[in-house]
Amino acid sequence: MKKDAAVILLGRGGYGSAPGEQMNRLVEDLRASGAHGLVTSAFIDGGSPALPDALKRCAACRMAQALVVPVYLPTERNLDEWLTRAVRRWLHHNAAADFTVHMTPPLGDAPELTAAVQDLVARYIDAPRAPLSPNHASPNSPEWSRIPPHRYHALLCRGPRCNTAGSGEIAQALKRCLKARNMGDDAVLVAQTGCLYPCNLGPVMVVYPAGLWYGGLCEEGVERIVEEHFAGGQIVARYARYPSQQTQQRPTTIERV
Repeated sequence: MKKDAAVILLGRGGYGSAPGEQMNRLVEDLRASGAHGLVTSAFIDGGSPALPDALKRCAACRMAQALVVPVYLPTERNLDEWLTRAVRRWLHHNAAADFTVHMTPPLGDAPELTAAVQDLVARYIDAPRAPLSPNHASPNSPEWSRIPPHRYHALLCRGPRCNTAGSGEIAQALKRCLKARNMGDDAVLVAQTGCLYPCNLGPVMVVYPAGLWYGGLCEEGVERIVEEHFAGGQIVARYARYPSQQTQQRPTTIERV
């Protein structure tokens, strides 16, 4: 039993409630063992909290070490390498935290996964259960054939690097500001996306119909975009970025990892 050790269960995330609910069950089951000082979750993309926020919580709780456990399938080697670099950079920028971080192999590389799958198959393959019956009804809702009217279409990146840089908080701030302005989907239709590519400028958001890019977003930037662009029709130049062959800089100095 290590009361000064933390465990971070790391998932890929998603845009509905199910990923968070499933992760919470894993966290609660591990907490119930009482073997760890802190058990929490984090998400790589499309979910909150991001890994830097989970590490920050571990440091704030005065944990001596944190074990990051990737619990997602499938895995990608370049993502594994990037995660290692991201943790090392976070440690560099938070040297005063004075605790160590370790990472287990990805779930897909764990031999215990095969045993767990074999056990699941053995328990259910011959268990009494009602089979699925044929049904010719469409699995799709009629609403999914309708493009809702909207003035602006905002695509907010929730890819791994933007999520690590704070796009989860940006998504909440955007939702809050639009609600305060009584701007619904007919005014601004917001979609959270996977990686939009210019990661060094993140968090990024693309606004159509102009196809305008905003980069280096923070809560203040989102507030200005809602007030000045969505409500006032004026581009917020501080955060605006344009397609170019030239290297560009993010407008703010966000350093979360």
